[in-house]
Amino acid sequence: MSEARSDQNPTSDDVTEGGAPEPTRVFLIDDSSLVHAGLAYVLRGYPDLVLVGSARDSPTALDAMLDASLDVLVVNTACRSIDVVQLMHRAVHHSDAGVSRMLLLTNDPDTPLYPEADKLGAGGVILACEAPEFLVSAIRLVAGGYRVGVPHKSEANRATPRRPSVRNSALDLLTLRERQVLTLLARGMRNAEIAGELVVSESTVKTHVQNLLIKLGLRNRASAVAVAYESGITRAQWSG
Repeated sequence: MSEARSDQNPTSDDVTEGGAPEPTRVFLIDDSSLVHAGLAYVLRGYPDLVLVGSARDSPTALDAMLDASLDVLVVNTACRSIDVVQLMHRAVHHSDAGVSRMLLLTNDPDTPLYPEADKLGAGGVILACEAPEFLVSAIRLVAGGYRVGVPHKSEANRATPRRPSVRNSALDLLTLRERQVLTLLARGMRNAEIAGELVVSESTVKTHVQNLLIKLGLRNRASAVAVAYESGITRAQWSG
């Protein structure tokens, strides 16, 4: 059965800073009402994201993966009623668009699902134990066309954009304040929230964002968040 209901009602605040008229539509693939309630609670604090429904069985999940109106499909790999690998293969058979929008949640940092998900072009794999801000940023990255990698023991955790990585030397060009702004961006904060955190004006934050984008040769905030993951500068924030 599916729960095709909306958990949030868009308001005037749902217009993002980039001018997008609608929030990112998130869909959950899982058979747990508790997980659904938890994800709905987390996303309720972010006007640019909305949980529009969930699937508890494979047929409904496949329908969701082929639904072009959905931006990100959050999949709990601990779900007992759905074979996630089979679901990915079936989706690829029809179209790889659904798989590229999948963000898998796993409890195992060395999950055997990762190589298969990576081969099939899944949007990403992250640990279910990560902080809510990490999940929110990962959802935004996948919606923006980036791939987020699970932190394996043998390699550093990073988000891999579908373009060449920014060199670490470019990060050295950032001032301390610009690094702070970049870290807060990766935590899912909007300009107004960053201004409150750093006790500066919102216009000052906008200037810092513009400057760091120019220095790093980036075009948008999603790219900046990806760089924050790549460089590892956000990890201390979430692990502390």
